[in-house]
Amino acid sequence: MGLEAAVYCDCFERGDLKVQPRPEWGVYVAENGSRETTATDLDLQTAFDCWDRDQACCHEGGVFLAHYIGNIGLVGVFRELIGEHPNDFPLILEKVIYSGSHCGDYLVVGEVEAMQAEVERIAHVHSQDEEAEQWLRGFEAQMRELVGCALRVKRPIAF
Repeated sequence: MGLEAAVYCDCFERGDLKVQPRPEWGVYVAENGSRETTATDLDLQTAFDCWDRDQACCHEGGVFLAHYIGNIGLVGVFRELIGEHPNDFPLILEKVIYSGSHCGDYLVVGEVEAMQAEVERIAHVHSQDEEAEQWLRGFEAQMRELVGCALRVKRPIAF
């Protein structure tokens, strides 16, 4: 168990699909940026899931970018290091690494924009422990990539 983050693609809205969805699926874009269906019939939901995962576009499941942030222990290391500067990282501490296993939530685009400055400040946080320093630099790179991608496609970062 651990923390994962993803940014979904915007292929549906741009009409950049390999295979169009069936009208009866009632495809829409959810608040977290993923494609969803209004269908209540199990067979329609299953067909939608197969389309979304494998046929809709070149992004499996509509995921444009995904990162495994880390397990509960590693997220705890990030929280400990970044938590030494709580005023510099309010969004990261309260919305990203508040738990090492949260899921189903997301940062809206406005929060991602606000968090961009926090991500830049991670470069100024360091650890005396060489291994923890490497992990922190990896987290910084992942967050930069997620924020950049989310802002480019104007999508939330989903967890």
